[in-house]
Amino acid sequence: MTLLSEVFNYDFSQHPVDEPLSDEILASMTGLRGFLDRVIELSGTSNPSVNDFITSSGRGTLREFPVFTGTPAQVADQMESWFHADACDGFVLAATHMPGAYEDFVNLVVPELQRRGLFRDDYVDGTLRDNLGFIRP
Repeated sequence: MTLLSEVFNYDFSQHPVDEPLSDEILASMTGLRGFLDRVIELSGTSNPSVNDFITSSGRGTLREFPVFTGTPAQVADQMESWFHADACDGFVLAATHMPGAYEDFVNLVVPELQRRGLFRDDYVDGTLRDNLGFIRP
């Protein structure tokens, strides 16, 4: 529910899961508008319920994206395999639990990726704006 609420910038936990959400509630969601339109289309109703959001979006479910699991070395193996097979040029991480998922990844998997030369262990000076050559407004 947290991940779903994050995408739509709306607290879904205040509603029963099978209660249709009003037009007013849907209009108050300030998150991804295209994602909202997709949920409405896939659910087949102009006033989807929280359950419709979960089912239609897949957000926060194991079917949303491929899941790499195992020890830090096993997760790094899977990421390395995808990277070297040109299946991707990077990864977007989604928390599997809160709090602590991102900290676990940084503290356990990143060092393994660094040992393999797949993740930087040093950063260039300056801000992203500076490194891209943009002038400060």
